[in-house]
Amino acid sequence: MPLNSDHLLNQLLISAVVMFFLVWGLVGAAIGAGLIVSSAKMFRLFRLTNHYVSTRQALKPLAMAHDIGQTVNRHRRLIGAFFVVGAAYSLYSLVAWFDSSSIAAALNLRYPRPLVFSVLESARWSLIVFSVLALVVGVMLGYFPRALGRFEAQANRWISVRKLTVGVDTMHPTLDKLVEAFPRAAGSIILVAALFVAANAAILWFRFH
Repeated sequence: MPLNSDHLLNQLLISAVVMFFLVWGLVGAAIGAGLIVSSAKMFRLFRLTNHYVSTRQALKPLAMAHDIGQTVNRHRRLIGAFFVVGAAYSLYSLVAWFDSSSIAAALNLRYPRPLVFSVLESARWSLIVFSVLALVVGVMLGYFPRALGRFEAQANRWISVRKLTVGVDTMHPTLDKLVEAFPRAAGSIILVAALFVAANAAILWFRFH
């Protein structure tokens, strides 16, 4: 009897998760054993492999405000036309072609059909509202730029994610200091916990295979 796609996907997903815990359980056991047997060498290895990467610096360009108002104003009629054409096509497709009942039947999900239908209809009406909004923005951009500018002045607010997340990526090496202060005890705890995880993962692996 051939396996259906859902069963095969579940098998692959479970196998991947079990293998993940098995591999990293063995890695953790090796680290714990290394801390017990030769903590000095393990600390040298930690210093070679540990690198602090500041996400605030890496993502700084994404959190900066970029004003494209002048560029948009220079080509406002062309951009407005793209908005209008795209929104009109989207509205026509959502009203004339989108059939939630047919899509729910084609998906054939294991969830109740009324629930799938409700989700699809909610998505359709949300897209219709956004398409109408895009159509209005396109018309205003092309023919009523001042009115659109007044609306943008009231609606646009720039929120700095960098300011909201100050200190989130600050390093807290408290656990590292505890491991350095008590390497054998920490190694024993890591070894026992990692072997427990690896053993359970191995049992699950052989059970599924």
